[in-house]
Amino acid sequence: MSDQEKKQYNKSLETYKKRVLSSKGASQRFLIELGVFTKNGNLRKPYKHLCIPQEQA
Repeated sequence: MSDQEKKQYNKSLETYKKRVLSSKGASQRFLIELGVFTKNGNLRKPYKHLCIPQEQA
């Protein structure tokens, strides 16, 4: 990968990050699309073992 390609890739990632972090809804959609949460907001089985108290999630 050339330096120019790396710069373009990093720029694309930064743009995507800003869009995902732009609102709570956008962040939730990202996590649902990623497969961490169900559409109902529940953690999927592979992630239920994480040490995140549900009150904070």
